[in-house]
Amino acid sequence: MKNQLLLCLLFIGLLSGTSFAQKTYVIKLNPDYINVPNRSFYIDQVVDNRTDKSRIGIVHNGTQRLAQFEYGLENSLEGYLKSAFPTTTQEIPIVMVINRLEISEKPANVGEVGYADISVDFFTGEIKLFSTDQHVEVTGNDVTKLHEANIREAIAKSLFAFDDSNWVSVMHGKTEKPQPSRNTVPGSDAALYSVTQPVSGDNPNYKASESKTNSTAQVPAESQEEATTETYKENRNITAVGYQIGGLTLIGVDYEIRASDYFGVHLGGGLAGFTAGMKIHTNPEKNSSFFNFSYKDGGFGQITTLGLEFGGRLVFSKSSDLGLVTQIGIQKILSIDDEFEKQVFKGNGAPPVMLAFGIGLSW
Repeated sequence: MKNQLLLCLLFIGLLSGTSFAQKTYVIKLNPDYINVPNRSFYIDQVVDNRTDKSRIGIVHNGTQRLAQFEYGLENSLEGYLKSAFPTTTQEIPIVMVINRLEISEKPANVGEVGYADISVDFFTGEIKLFSTDQHVEVTGNDVTKLHEANIREAIAKSLFAFDDSNWVSVMHGKTEKPQPSRNTVPGSDAALYSVTQPVSGDNPNYKASESKTNSTAQVPAESQEEATTETYKENRNITAVGYQIGGLTLIGVDYEIRASDYFGVHLGGGLAGFTAGMKIHTNPEKNSSFFNFSYKDGGFGQITTLGLEFGGRLVFSKSSDLGLVTQIGIQKILSIDDEFEKQVFKGNGAPPVMLAFGIGLSW
């Protein structure tokens, strides 16, 4: 019995390690050059001021994965800007504070749409010089590989907007009315896109959207929060149907309500039994791996257990939310009917702990 328990725990550990290894999509910014003529500043430091620094979005690369920079946001952006926006003499050092950097993708009528959104504050010392919000999008059959170019475009737009503002007047304590950015002028996006076209121009579907720039961050905070979480908060509740789903059943249904990014509660039933419990998710996405703590019943009173399982979902395609759900773990027998025990375990008596397993379809 001890050997079976150890094998179960080892199998769960291997599943967990494999799941975590496959959940990260790493983005490395390609070399580029951002041409801002006659500029009088350079980026001395990048500060990550985001609330959640664990990801920059969620991509659909085979399965849903958390997207991260190769060396973290600060190191990746600073390294990129050293080559794309090199320092020259007699320039003013500027600190670039990233309040939001988010990539996302959605299915469209034809193909997909990939988005990059960035919110930046520019500082010198403790003086806030300018704020800007930029939005870039791209369409294509597989937009995941185009997120990197979208990010570079959003960074370039932010720098152009800052250069076109009256930041020098703000730095010297003048109170002139903020100047509009050149990005608000019709046709300016095409001119800006030509700056990075040599690098991203090999993607025929690449196109930049109109930018959204201001000097006082006019986008309401609640709208930014909605956009940030839209990718995985539209509907993260899950319905599952299958064997040993919804209790100790031949066929059952289970419904989970996602109460927060990392916590959900579920209730189910079927032929013949029921279950109730909670799930601890490993990340905020709908298809994240999870640990399931649950009470299960079989035969409506013939056997009851309390168990811990590790599970996950494998979505069949990007255009469909239908997927395969599996879970495996151990469960302790709380009670068992005498006749049921004799029938199932051939008179040998029920073990105190046994394997828990479930498999089915979910959406």
